[in-house]
Amino acid sequence: MNRFQKWLFLGSIFVLTLGCQRDDICPEGTETTPLLVIEFYDPLDPTRLKAVPNLTVRASGKEEVLLGPETVNTVSIPLRTNENFTEYIFTTNSNSDEENEDIVSFTYSPDPEYLNRACGYKINYNSLDVAVNADEDNWIISETIIQESVENETEAHIYFTH
Repeated sequence: MNRFQKWLFLGSIFVLTLGCQRDDICPEGTETTPLLVIEFYDPLDPTRLKAVPNLTVRASGKEEVLLGPETVNTVSIPLRTNENFTEYIFTTNSNSDEENEDIVSFTYSPDPEYLNRACGYKINYNSLDVAVNADEDNWIISETIIQESVENETEAHIYFTH
């Protein structure tokens, strides 16, 4: 590499370094659009978490499974940011003879919050409501909204008993 090529190389690196600014990179740990947190409880002892056996969750009208099958007592799922509702199918005992599906509808008001130029927006959700579509064999017995605003993922927003 001759002297001219070295200076050209170093000059290019210098120009590229000046082109990037600190505010062009979204810092790690910046809050993003939160997931909806749902906990499952025992109806006989409403203070005790109760795992759902082989739970799967998928968006209504989609074949792709978002979660599962797994035995869990808490799930975190995304809500649609460009609509005021999201509908999921929660299936217990997936892939067995005792499989049971419940369709659950979530309604809310999306509330965009500007973070900064690098991170853009995050969507919070206000006026959260939930409804389990009634059928002849619902496995979700009841639903309780704990927080009507979804602004973080640190605590549950909804409790289901089953």
